[in-house]
Amino acid sequence: MLDVHPPHKRLREAGEFFVHLFTITVGLLIATQIESCVEWRTHLHVAAEAREALHKEIASNLKTLRDAQPGLKQWKTQVNDGIVGLQRVIDHPNDPAAQPRSFTVGCSGITLESTAWKTAQSTGALGYMPYEEASAYVNIYQAQEHLLAAEDLPCADAAAISGIMAQYHMDAKDSKITKEEAAAIANKLGEMKFHLGFGGAIFNENVELNAAFEEGRKPRTEFTADFQ
Repeated sequence: MLDVHPPHKRLREAGEFFVHLFTITVGLLIATQIESCVEWRTHLHVAAEAREALHKEIASNLKTLRDAQPGLKQWKTQVNDGIVGLQRVIDHPNDPAAQPRSFTVGCSGITLESTAWKTAQSTGALGYMPYEEASAYVNIYQAQEHLLAAEDLPCADAAAISGIMAQYHMDAKDSKITKEEAAAIANKLGEMKFHLGFGGAIFNENVELNAAFEEGRKPRTEFTADFQ
């Protein structure tokens, strides 16, 4: 709050008036500049704190993603093996040797941090950063949201498969899978395979965006889904 006080004595000459006016003007300009400088330094501090927190969070999420890569590959292998095994039952429904020795299906997911990102948004810290830097953060966390949403699809497939197995009492001891049962489960495994392939592309995008940010380079922008 800037206060402007009236002169302590009556101004008798024009010169005194202009001197007083000049003094007030200079004082207001100085006060305004000081206030702007303080605000600017505050914005720099907010941006610096957000930047440090985001760097740590992105590095942590990158480690989580890389640690999850082997599990994702193994999951896709299990789905492919399950489809192959069920196809044997479909092709040879009366052959006991075609029956799978074991059959398991499940789902898993990863937890990525976003506290620093949400804090940066709520404090307006992104507005105090260069456009290119702020855009990089936006791209990283938008991709993260897409990945977390994509995780729901194969888990929904796993739930559907569990429902089919319960419907046909396939969890009973010495139960055999019929051609119809195998076809129903194989159909859902095929959907899971597609969702894992599509999700895998989003997963790879997240790894690339986080890694490129950490390495200070531009990320590649094309990611192909692997449905094999």
